[in-house]
Amino acid sequence: MKKEPYLVKLEKGKNYAWCECAESNSQPFCDGSHNKVNKRNKNLIDNLADINLISDINNAQKIIADKRKEPVVFEAKEDMEVNLCGCKESNNAPYCNGTHLNS
Repeated sequence: MKKEPYLVKLEKGKNYAWCECAESNSQPFCDGSHNKVNKRNKNLIDNLADINLISDINNAQKIIADKRKEPVVFEAKEDMEVNLCGCKESNNAPYCNGTHLNS
């Protein structure tokens, strides 16, 4: 993950999947790494329950499910260059809104 946005050329009519989990090796685009992150989080909950550090596994799994990171899929409406968020904090994802300037 990098702090600055990624300047990319989009092609009209093409679909893109912007990475939200920050684990992709194809930044700013998704390569499926979120599946490993989501599985790792589920395994963590299961392990904590096994050693009795958490008692309500169902509630813990709901919390993890709420934090799942999935790609943001979008279609380019025209050929254009855009800044896609690199810090993963934009409230206009997948597009950069300048949030990285505030950290």
